[in-house]
Amino acid sequence: MGAKKKTTAATTKAKPAAEKVAMSAAAVAVQPVRVQYAGTHRMGSVQSMTLDEAWEKLTPGFRDVFRLTFQGQEDKMKFPYMDYYTIVYNFCTSVTKENGSNYGVGSGDFATRSCSTLSPDGAPAKLSGKITQFVRQHLTDVFQADMQSRCGNDLLTQYCRKWENFRFSAKVVHGFCIYLNEHFLRRKSEFREQEIYPVYGVCLKEWRDGGVAAVQDQVLRAVADVINADRDGYPTSSLTVHTVVGYLVDLGLSLNFSAQGGTPSSHSAKKKEENPNQGLQVYQKYLEAPFLADTRVYYDNESRVFLANNSVANYVVKVQSRLKEEEDRCMKYLHASTCNKLIKTVEDVMITQQMVRLRAEFMIYLAGEKVEDLKAMYALISRVPQCMDELYNAVQTHIRQKGLEALAKNPTAMTEDPRLYLDAILEVYDQCDPLITESFRGEKEFRTAFDKGFHEFVNDNAITQLAKTSKKSSEQFARYSDVMLKKGAKNLSELDLENTLTRFMIAFKYIDDKDVFQRYYQQCLCRRLISSLSASDDAEASMITKLKAVAGWEYVLKLQRMFQDITLSTEMNNSFKSHDPSRRNDWKFEFHVQVLASGAWPLNPGSMGLQPPVELERPLTVFNEFYTNKFSGRKLTWVYPNSRCEIATNCYKVKHFFMASATQAAIILQFNDRDIITYGEIRDAVSGNMSPPDESLFKQILVLLLKSHLLMINDENEKVDEKDITSNDLEIKLNLNFKPKTVRVNLNQQIRAEQKQNEDTANKGIEDDRTATIQAAIVRTMKMRKEMRHQALIGETLDQLSRLFKPNVAAVKKNIETLIEKEYIKRSEEERDLYTYVA
Repeated sequence: MGAKKKTTAATTKAKPAAEKVAMSAAAVAVQPVRVQYAGTHRMGSVQSMTLDEAWEKLTPGFRDVFRLTFQGQEDKMKFPYMDYYTIVYNFCTSVTKENGSNYGVGSGDFATRSCSTLSPDGAPAKLSGKITQFVRQHLTDVFQADMQSRCGNDLLTQYCRKWENFRFSAKVVHGFCIYLNEHFLRRKSEFREQEIYPVYGVCLKEWRDGGVAAVQDQVLRAVADVINADRDGYPTSSLTVHTVVGYLVDLGLSLNFSAQGGTPSSHSAKKKEENPNQGLQVYQKYLEAPFLADTRVYYDNESRVFLANNSVANYVVKVQSRLKEEEDRCMKYLHASTCNKLIKTVEDVMITQQMVRLRAEFMIYLAGEKVEDLKAMYALISRVPQCMDELYNAVQTHIRQKGLEALAKNPTAMTEDPRLYLDAILEVYDQCDPLITESFRGEKEFRTAFDKGFHEFVNDNAITQLAKTSKKSSEQFARYSDVMLKKGAKNLSELDLENTLTRFMIAFKYIDDKDVFQRYYQQCLCRRLISSLSASDDAEASMITKLKAVAGWEYVLKLQRMFQDITLSTEMNNSFKSHDPSRRNDWKFEFHVQVLASGAWPLNPGSMGLQPPVELERPLTVFNEFYTNKFSGRKLTWVYPNSRCEIATNCYKVKHFFMASATQAAIILQFNDRDIITYGEIRDAVSGNMSPPDESLFKQILVLLLKSHLLMINDENEKVDEKDITSNDLEIKLNLNFKPKTVRVNLNQQIRAEQKQNEDTANKGIEDDRTATIQAAIVRTMKMRKEMRHQALIGETLDQLSRLFKPNVAAVKKNIETLIEKEYIKRSEEERDLYTYVA
């Protein structure tokens, strides 16, 4: 067997040297050389040699390989390749005093080797050190000296060529040392758990330190010059730069792998798994980082020069163009991983560092509401999120200020006419909404800023300050909806009315005191339903649906009940008409009753009693009997202030119809018997004993009839006030020359006392409702949580109530104490800020 192996070796040596080298070099150029001759030398004795002897024999081969490839003369390589492999093999497997250990000659059993072979002082490690010193010296004496005299594109071209040549040389000498790599250096790495480079890796490491680091500034300057020339619009070629980048990336990747087939060592594989971008470290350290710093300087200079000679609007266009160019340029010249870093660098220099100028211009655009300019500015600044907060605040301030200015133009007129108030608010919305939808693409944060600004001026403006209460805004909203939904408002079509209500709801969502709106809206709806003044039942139903969508079903519960009562009243009146018709034969007028639930309707019977006219006594009595028989246990309370009558005249040439309240009707019908009646007689006939407030209210009602000239004191043209009614003996006359301009005359005008009474009732009802709502929210929260801290309870209660109104903390605290007194909750004896729900 030994002879056979020897014959094989001799046969191999018999080949021409040139052919062997050419074949080896060709193989190495494609992939790392793997020479499987270990078995050939496991025979008999092995020639022993010292480190110096081995290195003396290897040096000529190493020198020729690096010299010829450096000069681009790979085809002239003629040397005994296998001899160099054999030298390395013999050195690694010999027994000498210098090595100091038995390397297992002839055994092939690596487990029997002394651990000293794997130490930094072992012979294989020393041979690896010799190779390292040789490569380092070669790069210093040959490569660096040659590159120092080059610059620009010539430098990059030669750099690429030298790298290709050096890598080829590294693969060749790696083939010399296959045995060293496989059986010593790799095993050393496995034992020591550290990064150990094979010979190919040693060469690459030295190239990184001596071939890259040594000429880093020159390469960077050459790369930057090419890219800056491209930025300046000069024609350039990206091939050389892209090749340099590719070689740097490849160098980093190759350092992490062994030279054979790309198989990583166990430790490198672990590091690769932890850091997928590890292979880019060489590229990032020696080219990317300094290039980004150079880019920062370039664009810092360009920004300052451009802004000094151009407008900010042109600068915005310039920056957008530059950012797009840099994205394309990065893909053209650099590694893809640099793109985000490059763009962020340009953004920082051209946007963040110029925010003072950009913000000032933004405020000018915003004040002028220049939609397109704002759109371009937003598209630029939005690339830097940390700069956006100032823009959000600017938009919020702009919206609020614009709204305040619009409502401050004529606050008195807007207070009297709610249409002017709402029209001004909606006009601000129409003007500013395109800023959000078009300029800022409807971005959530800008919409939030818009809503905050709108909310601020809707609830605190010249009208609320004039009324000295923020509730005035909600009242104006309710009055506006009443005008829109009442007959004869603007004679709007169904479609126009629906569109008006939709626009109204846009503004409605911004008011704080929605409970105040609810109270006033309920009063207005009450008047419309009782007096049949609604322009459209469909519009009324649509309005309630819209309110329900914004404020919830509880918010409209009473409003829906009011509509149900009107429907039930119609059915009840039909039933009443068919019930015992014989008792209705002596009635000479129509009699209609609306039965309304006291809990749903904001009705007040008033303190001033009313003695119904004789003509109404029998119908009222008959309906009471009918209702009592139909619904046992229920009690009717007649609400005369909200009742109305239609009176036909027979004393004038033209027949007129008077629309009057129940009290007015009681006064007018007394003049059926005589034309002159004293004030005291009228008062006693309408309502017996009156308190001073009630008599003042009665005088105001009487004065309305005097001002309409249906009644008079002395002359129909005299101006009358309640102060003129000074005596019970004052005679009141029926004006027989009364000539109204229309056939139908509305005498039922709301008087100041009634208006004041309604406002007081509404305000009291609002406060009572708020107290009940706060207490309900506290109890609901405690029932769910069972136990809560003081601050947590207040916070959750405020959050629940925010959709209806903004209660102050003091009100919540007061109601907590009330509920403690009512024993709904109790305070802990040990911890005073802890509350417990009492079941």
